[in-house]
Amino acid sequence: MNINLDNETVLYTTAILLQAGILAFFLIRSRKKKQKQATAMPPADEDSYEYNRNASLQVQPQHLGLTMQPSVTRVYGVVMDWDMGGTTLTLCGYITGATNAFLSSGSAIKGVGANPAIAEQASDFVQTAQGYLGKCMPVSDTGLPLPGTVRFYLLTNKGIFAAQEQLSMIEDNTSPWLGLFFKGTMLLDEIKKSPTAAS
Repeated sequence: MNINLDNETVLYTTAILLQAGILAFFLIRSRKKKQKQATAMPPADEDSYEYNRNASLQVQPQHLGLTMQPSVTRVYGVVMDWDMGGTTLTLCGYITGATNAFLSSGSAIKGVGANPAIAEQASDFVQTAQGYLGKCMPVSDTGLPLPGTVRFYLLTNKGIFAAQEQLSMIEDNTSPWLGLFFKGTMLLDEIKKSPTAAS
């Protein structure tokens, strides 16, 4: 019996499997962290999801050792907030390869950009975001995404730009943000392979 799958079916199936795998990975990490904290001191504010997410959104070019020409708007970082059914996954990638990921339930992975494979994916994620800049609006409010959505914050030398997309449109391959979203999931997949992330 021959089964022919078209490209859209394969892409949709891949998206569902990636989403399930990424959520399971971060939830397991979060559970392990909470178990360790049960016998330890309460975490400092610097370890909180809110602190880490806000710090990621406030990264400036000079923090990354970058000098940027003011005449052209350049994306140097992307913060992707992904609503995963009551839990928010925040992925931060920068043009230098620096990468962090945080789950609102408490799990965090920092500094994995030292891994060359992760750094390459992070840089690719940011470079891809440059092509999406025209679809974004400048913002001062950097709140979390609405339920059932993913929000992209593009950090540029001229401020923060943002856009939000329905996850249902990504899942059915009708979203114009599909390419950037998949670059983000590819980065997350590379993070999952990192020995540092698995600890």
